[in-house]
Amino acid sequence: MLIGIGNSASSPPGTTSTHRADSVGSLNGQIRRDKIQLDDWTTCVSSKTPRGQAEIQRLSGEISAAKERAQRLEGSPGSIDVWV
Repeated sequence: MLIGIGNSASSPPGTTSTHRADSVGSLNGQIRRDKIQLDDWTTCVSSKTPRGQAEIQRLSGEISAAKERAQRLEGSPGSIDVWV
């Protein structure tokens, strides 16, 4: 039986450390792809247009959200899983 101590909200029941690592890896891939698109939009002449500004804002928000999710999945330093 697995007993979570600390921040148990970061990993749902039945989530293994391998599954969490895969999810964090997936999020890191998403962050890299979004950063590439963000760089394209910010250096493009369309960056000053309303659509360009909206895309830059959307991508920035998605990057921030993905970073937060990855940090939650990695767990806080006070989170410990104990096997009983």
